[in-house]
Amino acid sequence: MSSTQTQRITANCEIIWGNVCDYDFACDTDDYLHYSCSVKKDFGNFFGGPLMITCLCRSEEAAWAELDRMLEFRAKQVKRGTPMTKDERLEIFGGPRGKYKNLLSNFIEEWEERERAKPIATSGGNKR
Repeated sequence: MSSTQTQRITANCEIIWGNVCDYDFACDTDDYLHYSCSVKKDFGNFFGGPLMITCLCRSEEAAWAELDRMLEFRAKQVKRGTPMTKDERLEIFGGPRGKYKNLLSNFIEEWEERERAKPIATSGGNKR
């Protein structure tokens, strides 16, 4: 990862999650065929859970580029200060070149349908 890319990724992390700690960036592979990058908060003596993880990519460079792309879109949304739209979720999390947009869109629609079908909880108070 180039120093320019590292600076851009760090700056976008600070926009999204704040400038309260350092961030740990990692690129992992199990088979040297597929790579995934992640971001965690680095608190000095421990790391937080993953804040963002890319989908599997065909090279380490592609995984870093995907993380850079995802963070750039998310930072723009945070700067705007409005809730994330479905189209923005698809753009950020839909994979490189929108590879998984259709799959993610179908999942979101199914999830929203199930949420609408849930009964509304009422507060009946404490009965003893």
